[in-house]
Amino acid sequence: MRVMADDDMIEETNQPQDIHDSPEDDFDEESDDSEEDFESLNLQLDQLNSALDELEQKNDDIHAQLILLLQSNREARQQIQDSLKDQEIT
Repeated sequence: MRVMADDDMIEETNQPQDIHDSPEDDFDEESDDSEEDFESLNLQLDQLNSALDELEQKNDDIHAQLILLLQSNREARQQIQDSLKDQEIT
């Protein structure tokens, strides 16, 4: 806002800023938003970590079952080979 002073000199005056529009308040709002974003991201990462842990456990279970199946197949194959050898001998 401009105010006329003595001898037609022009003086500039600053309007007081609204408290809610100060840079500090903007920073606080951004900080709050950032904090909420980080909390949300942290929660999503925790959920992802839990899902990955579950997948890893399922993978370990499947791997253990496959090991047992392979062992069972080896034993069955060995029994079949032994049986065929016995039949050839007789």
